[in-house]
Amino acid sequence: MRFLLRSLGLLLGFASLTSATAASARPFRVNDIPNGSKYGCLNCHGDTKASYNTDFGSDARLHLVGAVPVQQQNVDWGPLCPLDSDQDGWTNGQELGDPNCTWTKGDADPKGFVYNPGNFDLHPPPVCGSGKLEAGEACDGKLFLVSDCEEAGAGEGTLACTKDCKLDYSKCSEPPGSMPDFGGDGTAAQPANCAAAPGSTGSLDGMGAVIGLVVAAAVMRRRRR
Repeated sequence: MRFLLRSLGLLLGFASLTSATAASARPFRVNDIPNGSKYGCLNCHGDTKASYNTDFGSDARLHLVGAVPVQQQNVDWGPLCPLDSDQDGWTNGQELGDPNCTWTKGDADPKGFVYNPGNFDLHPPPVCGSGKLEAGEACDGKLFLVSDCEEAGAGEGTLACTKDCKLDYSKCSEPPGSMPDFGGDGTAAQPANCAAAPGSTGSLDGMGAVIGLVVAAAVMRRRRR
């Protein structure tokens, strides 16, 4: 009986926690940012249940204002605008159509393309030559997504960046992708449909079969004698 009551208490506690989490979304805050209605609550939350915050949502919570309980506070867009919350190389203002951070609450929404500032995969197309490494670029000038040829799986050497922001492997000792992909144990990773590498269990089984045949042949020779 005690076990049942305890289990019921845990279930009720979990249900109340889930409800509280889901209820944490504040739809009125959509109007506190430019073009907020484009993605609605998904600007700040990772799903429609508001079960967790995006990085933009976390930053927004740090910039709440108003002499009212926190549940009723509004987002201060000014200091939130120049941040790059989702770390995709674009500021929140650039993604929401306010690159110069001049929009204030009550203004008409800026026109143009709008992207979710809380989603790394949703961003403007990269601008090669901008002097910053943006999502979708392998390099830009002296900025690189990988540090050298070895990290790019192209042997040894120094990487260069082309004019269209692609990796130049001309100074690498191997073509890209030619080096083995080592797993966490230091051994080369094997495709799922390949035979086991030498020294693996599969090879030991094969070697055991060969040894067995040799022994059997030796026994047959002795019997013939």
